[in-house]
Amino acid sequence: MLSKNRMFYVFIDFAAIVCSYVLAMLAKFASLQSAEFIIGRWYGAVPVTFAYLTVVMFYQYGKPLMERSLWNELKNIFLVNMYIALVLAFILYLSKLGGRSSRAFYLLFFFFNYFCMVLGRLYCKYLLISHYHKPENRKKLLVYANRSNELKVMNHYVNSMPYDCDVVAVAIVEADQNSEEAKTKLYLVKKDENGIYMDISSDSVAEYLKKQVVDEALISIPENSRTYLNNLICRLETLGIVAHVTVNTFGLSEREKVIDNFGGERVLTYCTRAFEPTELFLKRFVDILGGVTGMLFTVILGIFVAPAIYMESPGPVIFKQTRVGRNGRLFSIYKFRSMYMDAEERKKELMSKNQMNGLMFKLKDDPRITKVGKFIRKTSIDEFPQFFNVLKGDMSLVGTRPPTMDEFVKYEEHHKRRLSLKPGITGLWQVTGRSDIQDFEEVVRLDLNYIDHWSIWSDLRILSQTVIVVLLHRGAE
Repeated sequence: MLSKNRMFYVFIDFAAIVCSYVLAMLAKFASLQSAEFIIGRWYGAVPVTFAYLTVVMFYQYGKPLMERSLWNELKNIFLVNMYIALVLAFILYLSKLGGRSSRAFYLLFFFFNYFCMVLGRLYCKYLLISHYHKPENRKKLLVYANRSNELKVMNHYVNSMPYDCDVVAVAIVEADQNSEEAKTKLYLVKKDENGIYMDISSDSVAEYLKKQVVDEALISIPENSRTYLNNLICRLETLGIVAHVTVNTFGLSEREKVIDNFGGERVLTYCTRAFEPTELFLKRFVDILGGVTGMLFTVILGIFVAPAIYMESPGPVIFKQTRVGRNGRLFSIYKFRSMYMDAEERKKELMSKNQMNGLMFKLKDDPRITKVGKFIRKTSIDEFPQFFNVLKGDMSLVGTRPPTMDEFVKYEEHHKRRLSLKPGITGLWQVTGRSDIQDFEEVVRLDLNYIDHWSIWSDLRILSQTVIVVLLHRGAE
């Protein structure tokens, strides 16, 4: 999408405009307190800002920020400043302020603004490269290819991976025009001191997709039938995996979501819900604000809760457990310990009394829970250390419940799509029913409904409902 990465540099451009305006003031008037300046120059920042926002709304950059060369970036920034100047001149003409505007001042402004924008964009690229350099921030990509184009696909994607993803496996599909099914061999992409190599996997593609971390799939299988391709896309969507289809399959169906560039290829992107980078950025921004606030409350509550937990049941007051996060990523979740130290061993004995239908365990009056544990669970105080998970980026304030490893290995394909977003401290099923819901499939339905209809406003609504649910102790056990 042309808007991809746009919000990552709009804020930096705005900062460049502010800095350029101040530098132009200092260069022209030698002081920010100049009487000539104070008379009206501060108001000049308003039409400049409006002109920039107008240009950003209508000017198309072509390639996303990370795919533009330095020369293209310099040319684009020059054009942006030229368009800002034209819009600004038009605004000054209509408002009849042109005669009172200093041409020298605006020439200085655009001179400084060009170089400030260049430095800002380069810094923005540096931040994005640093972000995606960390393995946990890179998308995991599975590539589908035919025998006829496997060498081309492997060379293009496996040996020259995009900046924001790692190719983790390649599925070679045998062309079969007369059948809905086709034989597929899975090769794992590995790396050693000699470079990148591929090793055939003992798992089937279906098992790999269900159990391993796969965020997106690139499908380049022009020799296979549309029926097979349609079934494959539906299967990937069921798993919550974004599917990119190369354009030689154009016309496949009416369900295409986005025509985009992916690693230099024109592709159709299929997914049950496409998220704009700006939406995810805003969600993360809210998570950081909420995480910082939540950690302050956690420290305060810990002063009182930690000694009470230890006095009743000596041992670590923070419970740490491996959970499954976005698309199968593993992370350690933190809670105030509400059970006795041998709770995990005793769980096996209690499985026959499980009151939940499906892959979750829930038991009313669980004997493993301490007296202090009952109180902190009823008041949801045990969940507060998870704000640390939110700050780390493993979880979000609002999302789906992260399953345990035991639950995850029993998942069916349609269950995994509930992990296509980061897990959350609270979520739609928590505020809808919590302890009243006895069927895991109902939990999955609510989670998928949250993902398919997500917006920042739905997160804020769920957060406000969570506060009410916690204060009234609804559904907490």
